[in-house]
Amino acid sequence: MIKVNVLGKFQITNEYGRLDDDSIRSAMLTKLLVFLLLNRTKPLTSDAIATAIWQEDEVDNPTGALKNLMYRLRTTLKKNLGDEEFILTNRGAYSWNTNIPVEIDAEKFEKCYLAAKKEENTTEKAILYYEQAVDLYKGDFMMKEAELPWMITISAYYHSMFLSCVKGLAELYVLTGRFENLEERCIEALSIDRADEELYYYLVLARMKQNKIQLAMESYEKAKQILHDELGIRNSEQLSSIYGELLKVKKGIEAEEMSDVCRDMTEENPQGAFFCGYPVFKEIYRLEARKSERANQTEYVLLLTVKNQKEKELTQELETFYMEKMMNRLAKLLSEQLRIGDVVAKYSDSQFIVLLPSCDTECSKMVLERIVASYQKDNPKSKFFPVEGNLEPVSMENKWIE
Repeated sequence: MIKVNVLGKFQITNEYGRLDDDSIRSAMLTKLLVFLLLNRTKPLTSDAIATAIWQEDEVDNPTGALKNLMYRLRTTLKKNLGDEEFILTNRGAYSWNTNIPVEIDAEKFEKCYLAAKKEENTTEKAILYYEQAVDLYKGDFMMKEAELPWMITISAYYHSMFLSCVKGLAELYVLTGRFENLEERCIEALSIDRADEELYYYLVLARMKQNKIQLAMESYEKAKQILHDELGIRNSEQLSSIYGELLKVKKGIEAEEMSDVCRDMTEENPQGAFFCGYPVFKEIYRLEARKSERANQTEYVLLLTVKNQKEKELTQELETFYMEKMMNRLAKLLSEQLRIGDVVAKYSDSQFIVLLPSCDTECSKMVLERIVASYQKDNPKSKFFPVEGNLEPVSMENKWIE
């Protein structure tokens, strides 16, 4: 029996050994192996496999390249999992050896989820199946390698099922009054999907029902900020309804000393640039514009835009996937390279806006050049998704900060 993990970190184990990203050392071999395992009940032609694993990349001789890749995969499997014929060849087609049983965590996850849906009228059984399913979901499908269309589609399928699973479990926890369990599950789920409105609702509810009022208020404020930054949601009906309940039970706490106020406002362990939502950014910009006007100093604001310049038109799903990946890379660079006094906000799905206090024209241009160079370095996708920057002086008269 071979056990395969594709949810979160990729790993294959059997009685002889283990194979994972570190030991396979090739994203292409991993994609090929996963494709064979997911289609293990049928033979696959060379053309079908080549189309699946290379997609847009140009390969001069796909048949020959696939033969070489299959040889390397067979060698890797035997080295790590035992001396068996894992992959069979027959008349130009390849297939997994069906005499070697396979258990895949994603398939077990789906079975548990479907079993829970069938048992929803039997609360305890449904909870048991839902919990088993959630425990199996360690992260999205093939997190490191999911760049091909078929992998993105599968990842979206299981991700949607996971959210449905957690929410189904959440309803049953509320029904049975298990608010501590509800809080734990929501925290786990939000580590996988940090921008789901309903999960935040359940988290705030769980903490409120446990009388963790201050923590519930903090969760509400954080949720509101993230939903605005990630999804552009300004007013959430669900969160607004739970906030109304929170206000009813929250007791007014008056500060006894000024130190209490300062302690509440102080940021813990500040590092790098200050990231905030766009509404907060606007207020900081307006304040900085006043200071700049009073001191008669010129400083700049920078708009960074990730462009889609792929020659081949992408599906909306693929374009969103690549754009998110490039924006995450850019956010990491901004966090690492900007000063502690600089301010950053997400302006749109493809843009960051950066305030550069006490930074003159020459300095601002150097900052922009450094960010673009770092973004391009060791980033092969940057030629398809380049970043462009526009500098504008901070001014009380600027009309584009809306």
